[in-house]
Amino acid sequence: MMSTPDVDVVVVGLGAMGSNTLMQLARRQVKVLGIEQFEPGHSRGASHGETRIIRTAYAEGAAYVPLAQRAWQLWRELENLSGERLLEKTGGLVIGPTGSAPVLAPITSATAHHLPYELFDHDQMRKRYPQHRLDKQSAAFYEADAGVLRPEKAVRAAIRVAESSGAQVLTGTEVTEIIPDPERPRVRIGHKEIVARHVVVAAGAWLTRLTPAAMSTVKVVRRVFGWFESDHPADYTIERFPVFIRADATDTHVWYGIPSVDGSPVKVAIHFWPGLDEPVDPTAGARPPDNHDADLIAEIVEQTLPGLRPRPVKLQSCMYSLTPDQHFLVGSRADLPGLTVLGGFSGHGFKFSTAIGEIAADLATQGKTSWEIAFLDPERFA
Repeated sequence: MMSTPDVDVVVVGLGAMGSNTLMQLARRQVKVLGIEQFEPGHSRGASHGETRIIRTAYAEGAAYVPLAQRAWQLWRELENLSGERLLEKTGGLVIGPTGSAPVLAPITSATAHHLPYELFDHDQMRKRYPQHRLDKQSAAFYEADAGVLRPEKAVRAAIRVAESSGAQVLTGTEVTEIIPDPERPRVRIGHKEIVARHVVVAAGAWLTRLTPAAMSTVKVVRRVFGWFESDHPADYTIERFPVFIRADATDTHVWYGIPSVDGSPVKVAIHFWPGLDEPVDPTAGARPPDNHDADLIAEIVEQTLPGLRPRPVKLQSCMYSLTPDQHFLVGSRADLPGLTVLGGFSGHGFKFSTAIGEIAADLATQGKTSWEIAFLDPERFA
């Protein structure tokens, strides 16, 4: 005799993706249970760091633009539901050599979706944003629809809204196994087994352990970000210093920065850099920052942001789950029946988490979504 489900949906992992999935399901009156091995807003995964960038004219591909636009709408909706200020609009810059791929890519996305933008040459940048030190061959793409998110606050807000809408939440609870099944997938926590109609696995780097088939091509690597003070803090507020991404002509050295938010120092972090893909066992966690990390980020700041004091006042580590093409894994796999996989966000997923949560709720309850996500198919590497 087939066992009766304990709940309709289990969401495993309540970081950015899981918390928004939980909220979307609960607001649809689905009987949903969310399970998190740590506490909401923890710093062990990839949904922390005080601030994150949100942007719209997406350099990683025009297919992301509708998802980014929907994410903006849902961030504002979450602010209204939770009473929390989660998003600050700052505008955003992508800086690189004139005519290079990093500068041209967001233009392609903006053109495809009729988004307004501006292009600045070296002299225009020097007048408008003198905080940046650029060489004569540099240019910048600017869009107004970019800004800053508060990640820890956002995760906790989504979970609170979910609970107020009827979701059950277990924190400090480790999932030891997920058993796929087309009708009754099961989740094991300790000696207990929870039966559901569907399971959404949003466990970040821990997907490599819980659903190894889906993550066989994904590598988990360490990243470090730092915070830097200025003798002229008014120059680095959200009103005067847009979020930015900077890259070299080959797009292999990429770093980004975020203005002072809520009185915090300026955040600067490396996105990609040759030789920095240090593998991480998620169970052990990303190694804490060291002097080498501090020196590398300090050198970048000293060379490109001369108004900041070049030594970081704080450093923090996180984990990236990198797919071979750096696009996400969102959807189902034939070898994981009854499961929706959300993973491989490759260091640029947080901004989309409200939209991904909506999509995951569609997939968990309807088996399909109206959003175009074929390019995120988890089976594309099978």
